[in-house]
Amino acid sequence: MPSRRPLVISLVVGVVHAAGLLAVALHLGYAVGPTEYSLLGAGWRYGGLVVVATLPVWLALRYRLAAPLVVLVVTTGYVLGMELTPPGPTFRDVAELERLAEPTGITVVEDGLYIVRYMVNASVWTVGFLFLGLVEYVVRSTWHVLPAVGRTVPELPIPASRRRAAAVATTGGVLHAAAMVWFAARLGVTVSGGWEWALYLFGAAGMWVLAAVPLYLLVRHRLVAPATLLTLFVLLDARAEFTASVEGPHALYFGGWFLYLGILLVAGGVEYSLRRVEIYRRFESRL
Repeated sequence: MPSRRPLVISLVVGVVHAAGLLAVALHLGYAVGPTEYSLLGAGWRYGGLVVVATLPVWLALRYRLAAPLVVLVVTTGYVLGMELTPPGPTFRDVAELERLAEPTGITVVEDGLYIVRYMVNASVWTVGFLFLGLVEYVVRSTWHVLPAVGRTVPELPIPASRRRAAAVATTGGVLHAAAMVWFAARLGVTVSGGWEWALYLFGAAGMWVLAAVPLYLLVRHRLVAPATLLTLFVLLDARAEFTASVEGPHALYFGGWFLYLGILLVAGGVEYSLRRVEIYRRFESRL
């Protein structure tokens, strides 16, 4: 397949993905038309829906990586299913909920907004899909019982050199930190006492470390468990926003990142220990 063809096909699928979700959202009565946003806002939202589908499709066509595409299909199917099956979205004026005499003009949507939340959080989903693709790439490059990837990345041999692994970890950490800082700001994560700047500085540094460490262990030492758990944390964090609960996990993920880092390090230590016992070596030799 020519080098440009996978990208073109992926972009077409991404545009169709975005157009389909937006068409359903408009049909349901959501205010997601171009006139509702600034040029930058529309580009961020619509472009996010394109990119979040383009990346998994491109990874599937270019490298035969299946996991990101499967999760994309499941996620998009879940979003459409929740929107189009009963009870479906219900639009109610705040006056009805508060039992006020006069309508307020402020509308609350119940049992809906899945497409809207998927759209505005597309950057977080994209980071999760990217990490998932990297995990699958390393696993299928290491465990010979699994089908090999469609093609290898010349710049990323597995195991990677220290310099290359550091570059991957740094880049992944920056992407993770940028997405999660934006996510925290959008959700209004804050702290009392006027120390928000310290919270976001602490959180940004932590988000970088939280991604950089497991990604380095993945591509340098082929430790799969930490990066797999990191990817799971990212995807579950994004999924939790569909319900918009006050008990959403992102505040803990952002402010208490060191707890998650501890879990990742423990998982990596367990995997490393298993590698050193004879049972694991025999199992690995069969892979």
